[in-house]
Amino acid sequence: MKNIDQSLLYKIRLVWEYKDVLRNHCPPIHRIFSQSFRKSQLDAAKRIQDTECIRVAFFLPIPGMWKLDSLFQAMQKNPRYEPFIVVLPYSTYKGFSKAEIESTLSRTELFIKEKGYECVVPYNKVADQWIDVKKDYHPDVVFFCTPYKDSMPQYFVYHFQDVLTCYVQYSFCSLENSNVNYNLIFHNLVGIHFLESTIHQKMARKVARNKAVNTFVSGYPATEIFLDREYKPVNRWKIQRPTHKKVIWAPHHSIDYQNYVSIFLSIYDDMLHIAEKFKDEIQFVFKPHQTLKLKLQKIWGVEKTEEYYNKWATMENTQLVSDGYEDLFLTSDAMIHDCGSFTTEYLFTKKPVMYLCRSRDMTDKFNEFGVNAFNCHYHGYSVQDVESFLQEVVLDGKDPMKAQREDFFEAYLNPGDGLLPSQKIIQDIALKIEYMMKTNHKKLELPSA
Repeated sequence: MKNIDQSLLYKIRLVWEYKDVLRNHCPPIHRIFSQSFRKSQLDAAKRIQDTECIRVAFFLPIPGMWKLDSLFQAMQKNPRYEPFIVVLPYSTYKGFSKAEIESTLSRTELFIKEKGYECVVPYNKVADQWIDVKKDYHPDVVFFCTPYKDSMPQYFVYHFQDVLTCYVQYSFCSLENSNVNYNLIFHNLVGIHFLESTIHQKMARKVARNKAVNTFVSGYPATEIFLDREYKPVNRWKIQRPTHKKVIWAPHHSIDYQNYVSIFLSIYDDMLHIAEKFKDEIQFVFKPHQTLKLKLQKIWGVEKTEEYYNKWATMENTQLVSDGYEDLFLTSDAMIHDCGSFTTEYLFTKKPVMYLCRSRDMTDKFNEFGVNAFNCHYHGYSVQDVESFLQEVVLDGKDPMKAQREDFFEAYLNPGDGLLPSQKIIQDIALKIEYMMKTNHKKLELPSA
């Protein structure tokens, strides 16, 4: 058993736990299931039209996937909605220890409560059982933050066939991975899939087996804060005397992927030296993807991982930020990263940004939208490139790509109609439901596994 590929064991476990053998891997049965699921979604949408107070459950496994703050707040202000957040146990089948899962659960719960939002942890301590949210909390709508089978089967889209299901991707989709982004079984079943732009919808229509008839362009709610001119960001940076330039380093977690591999393992030590080198002029925030730490613990062990993170937390001109990034973006001077979503999101600030590249040709890693965003970045291939970016662009102010970033913002990020994504989602929900009903006659094709 020890010699069996762990990824294979994971896939087998998922098929067994989610009862996927027939409804996901047998084409004729799956076709019937898909049609039945969509009809139930249409019925659920119809019931909502006559509901005075719509209970909306947002399913959240980790803080880093929470990109719906503006939508949640907009629903709080709307008397027709009663939103609440359900904390899910994360990565139940991915081999993380019970302690790691419980720690993530507690951190997510604290994250929600600190925001003052209604929080539900669907666990009965007396019975030692995870609760059926549909049965005990009766949501009219469920918003998913992830399309993956990372939690328990009772919290996956399968279980909510008779509840209107919605999805907003937890990252601004820039990477070329269309089947994973638009053609998992989740994407083909979920009632309403809200997308960032018409370009993303075009990509979805190319690959989704249901022709993306359940998709609607709303814009990305997580970016609203960057468009709100009245918002006053909180300064989360250390006080430095004299004031230093502020740079974010945000490494991705994909250190174990074959196709899209983060550059972190080849530069992690150099970045500490760079922070030390520029200590009198630049302060750094280490803002790693939240999953990176769990993966490093498997590669390095807990002790080395904690030691590394602690260095960033305690050096004179550095600090560690695990949760939240919007205020950091707005109060920073520049960023260095290799994250798919940040490739677009940081461009909302119009500030200089460097993408750390593993190879000279990175364009094949990005989708049509992402290539345009990637080309607005300075590209780093070495430690020397990083140092040059910090010295010439950040400190000396030589920023030849400034006009290109501003043009990109106006062309792709600035909403032409003046409506924010959360406003569109709430304002147009009746039209979306009506559209869903009109497309009910369309024949559904088989979604991929």
